[in-house]
Amino acid sequence: MRILFVLLSAFPIAAQAAVVESKIAVAPAGIVPKQDPKASKKLDEAAWEHFGDGITQGAAVPLADVLKAPDSFTGKTVRIEGPITAVCQTKGCWMYLGENAKGSPFMVKFKDYAFFVPKDASGRTTIVEGTLTMKQETVEETKHYLEDAGKTEEAAKVTEGRKLWRFMASGVAIKKASKKLDEAAWEHFGDGITEGPATALADVLKAPDSFTGKTVRIEGPITAVCQTKGCWMYLGENAKGSPFMVKFKDYAFFVPKDASGRTTIIEGTLTLKQETVEETKHYLEDAGKSEEAAKVTEGRKLWRFMASGVAIKKAVLAK
Repeated sequence: MRILFVLLSAFPIAAQAAVVESKIAVAPAGIVPKQDPKASKKLDEAAWEHFGDGITQGAAVPLADVLKAPDSFTGKTVRIEGPITAVCQTKGCWMYLGENAKGSPFMVKFKDYAFFVPKDASGRTTIVEGTLTMKQETVEETKHYLEDAGKTEEAAKVTEGRKLWRFMASGVAIKKASKKLDEAAWEHFGDGITEGPATALADVLKAPDSFTGKTVRIEGPITAVCQTKGCWMYLGENAKGSPFMVKFKDYAFFVPKDASGRTTIIEGTLTLKQETVEETKHYLEDAGKSEEAAKVTEGRKLWRFMASGVAIKKAVLAK
């Protein structure tokens, strides 16, 4: 020790610092160095749910960046952040991250089968810590996971195992679901609507092209509802310009047929739709406008909104 002290004292202070710094290994962002698990604080438990070893505070690599060069992340303990797009509907014993339809799916499993995640976690953000490998599944494995996801028909058609990125997670944190709008004041349908800002319909209609192809939240007045099932509704003054029609994702929910005149907030995606003559007639008949439907010779052009969640302001009861 005396010899080392003498040697260091012969250097300027800056040089001594360089010698000490050279001994410290600095991990790249997202690559997790070995550490005392008790020394690091977990991500805020008011905002995140933890599973397995959980996730401590620190940098995580966005999934999109990992998928640009996944080979550089294999064989290391890595921390990745991304959106959950599917969860095992049997036990919650695996989940997919990212847009699985594009390229190889990114599947997360849980180390030693020691913990599961909520089956309703799709759509939420997660941070996972563990190791990444490329996995070639057998036909039986691929069928099994598709069946676990509730895709029985798709599983029956499998003749070849998938090739996918498999992440074995020792710890997981999932962003807690946002609180829904006050249920004393709003009725919720589908995924409902969480607290947060919404764009006024009038502002959307000033520049609708800037809202297409994105998940958006819009607030406006309901001016018509399907009188057969409540399976669509119109917002705004439909007589002026292109009508704004709201349909419901996967035909999974309907709204009250007497909701006209109430305020709604909708969340989903917007497109410009050219209807056929038959479609236009069908929707007019559903609205109870049989005479108008009989006169149709050309399909309407209208803004079509596919809603995954809807909230409708509760009617004020007359005193």
